[in-house]
Amino acid sequence: MPLPESFGRILAIAIADKYREEYLFAKKTGGKLVGQHAARAYLKKLVDKAGIDKKITAHKLRHTYATRLLEKDVHLIDIQALLGHESIATTQIYTHAGQERLSKLVADI
Repeated sequence: MPLPESFGRILAIAIADKYREEYLFAKKTGGKLVGQHAARAYLKKLVDKAGIDKKITAHKLRHTYATRLLEKDVHLIDIQALLGHESIATTQIYTHAGQERLSKLVADI
């Protein structure tokens, strides 16, 4: 499911001042990761700030990110590394998006 553009703008603002080594969902700059509940609450705050009524979860964010990378022909092994999956089999879940795109291409011929 594609995420609304307004959420992307709000998220971009949230991460604009972060350094590559910093976690987005940290208690303070350079701090340790927060727990799942705090991360969900922060994500909800960003979604609310963007004025989005749809339910957006961290899982949907990861899935959309992986799907977009796949659509840009990023290698599955690179997506695996970016998502932190131990097994390529876990990452292969996202290949259905690529297959749907290929099916559409073939159908249009």
